[in-house]
Amino acid sequence: MSFFTRTLAIAAALSASAAFATDTLSVWIMPNGASPQEKLEQQLAKFTEETHLPVQVQVLDWGEAWNRIASTLETGKGAPDVLQLGTSWIPYFASRGEIKPLNPYLGKIMPDRFVAASWGTTHIDADTTIYSVPWFIDIRPVLANKRILKKYGIGKDDIATYEGFSAAIAKVNQGRELLEDGAKVRGYAFPGKSDWNIPHNFAPWVWSEGGDFIAKDNDGKWQANILTEPTLKGIAKYLNFILDTLVSSETLQLNTAQIAQQFNNGELAFIVNTAEIVMQTRFNGSMGGLSNARIGADSVTVFPIPKGAAGSISFVGGSNLAIPAKNSNPNALKLLLYLTNDANLDAYTKQIGFLPPSKTVLESWADDEAYGELVHLLENGRTYTAIPEWGDIEQALVSMFSAVWELLEIPALFSEEKLYQTFKDYTDNINNRLGYTPTKTMTFAEFQEIWKRAKQAGKKQVSPKNDAKDGSGFNPTVFIFFFVLIISFLFSYTRKRKQ
Repeated sequence: MSFFTRTLAIAAALSASAAFATDTLSVWIMPNGASPQEKLEQQLAKFTEETHLPVQVQVLDWGEAWNRIASTLETGKGAPDVLQLGTSWIPYFASRGEIKPLNPYLGKIMPDRFVAASWGTTHIDADTTIYSVPWFIDIRPVLANKRILKKYGIGKDDIATYEGFSAAIAKVNQGRELLEDGAKVRGYAFPGKSDWNIPHNFAPWVWSEGGDFIAKDNDGKWQANILTEPTLKGIAKYLNFILDTLVSSETLQLNTAQIAQQFNNGELAFIVNTAEIVMQTRFNGSMGGLSNARIGADSVTVFPIPKGAAGSISFVGGSNLAIPAKNSNPNALKLLLYLTNDANLDAYTKQIGFLPPSKTVLESWADDEAYGELVHLLENGRTYTAIPEWGDIEQALVSMFSAVWELLEIPALFSEEKLYQTFKDYTDNINNRLGYTPTKTMTFAEFQEIWKRAKQAGKKQVSPKNDAKDGSGFNPTVFIFFFVLIISFLFSYTRKRKQ
């Protein structure tokens, strides 16, 4: 090869290398399922093969994602071509003009492909401008350990209502079962203070009673809806799990990951959590799965949220994909459309364990025993209200429920007056965020009357003898027994001394 030929070859190679680097796309995601980067890169390999466009995947931890994305979208510097956003985040960034409107591309996106609950998260409330495309659905049912249910003879109908669910929890607690490692088997547990899932955990109990965190007034303006009877009834039902010592107050110190780990260890009969655990039991540990864990052997099944006055309503969240508003790369749309076509939605969600948002793909999932139940639950599933202020309101709810759990954690701090004041303070906080001025506020006397009725909701079928029998809460019977024993000993000892 001549010097001239070699020079041309080197120049061509350098040019191709520079073009390759320039055409590289980037996508930001959060840790969806086990090995999130590896799983998405597997899906993107075919995209690169077809388009000759390499894609860099960056995984942001959920704890840092909001601040990182917010600062990046505001400046536009270092922004990815496509990014994952939690469904409740879409209205905030859309209202600030920081994610790109996608209406010109709806013919390619094909909105009719998506289930209503998921498509409703792609825009701001009643606005018709679309800012994102559904990627996966997070629906949160009751997850149950099959081995424990079989041992105690508990079935789907037994936990269909709040009363039945409470009785089933008490039954497992009363069994006082210990695992081989000495761990107690308990009926139910959930995370407590400062966990970012707190509003998600309360929501299904509130919605199933016909309540909500915010609602429109008669003039169509959004206002706080905490101090209303249906909402308070739903909150009271959830608090009753702790107040009735069906759930240990110690769990209020734990986060979602720690509670999920207890379930995976076979220590809990029930949790309400993301359905990805179902899929993880089908993969071994080397693939980030749980088939080798205790829950893999025990097996997991799915049930609806126990019915309330308004039925059984599950929390529905998930994530969408969006393009930063300041992004001018035409290939960004290619990447977004590729990731959200039916074939990729099916393959990717099967890897991470969340539901696909496509109607056609969901039809094929309906044949699976566990996921078929999840598909059915979508019919009554519910998402948060898609308004720009929701992100701030959700943070206020995290703080409010954390404060409530603190009151319950230390009995000396708890009083109905303090509980009312907490609800009132955060009602004012949320109304301020919504720019709403109420004309009337529930008084403490009105609250007491409603709260008394709310506390009694769902207690009719729970036998008192089942309360606090798992050693996880305060059981006065034990202390009374020892007190009587000590008194008897002292009495006998005194008589002998006198003799």
